[in-house]
Amino acid sequence: MTYELIVPPSIRRQIAGLPLSDQAELIALFDRLPSEAEQVTDAYGLEVPDSPVRMRTAGLSQLIVVIVINDSTVTVTVVEIRTPLAD
Repeated sequence: MTYELIVPPSIRRQIAGLPLSDQAELIALFDRLPSEAEQVTDAYGLEVPDSPVRMRTAGLSQLIVVIVINDSTVTVTVVEIRTPLAD
């Protein structure tokens, strides 16, 4: 299944402020999410079998990306980008 990728405006602003190397990693991830969301992410919390909505994470060099996959709306939504080394 191919999903529509949704990146909210607030997260787009956050991405614009990141170093170019982090932006490049995010773009590469975003290119893969619509068709490979399950393969390029890991479960976030408890996985409920046959649930149409799943929260997942992807770890990059300097970032952790949290997404929600929704089979009902056929969307992958970026809900948070964490910079754990900057905290």
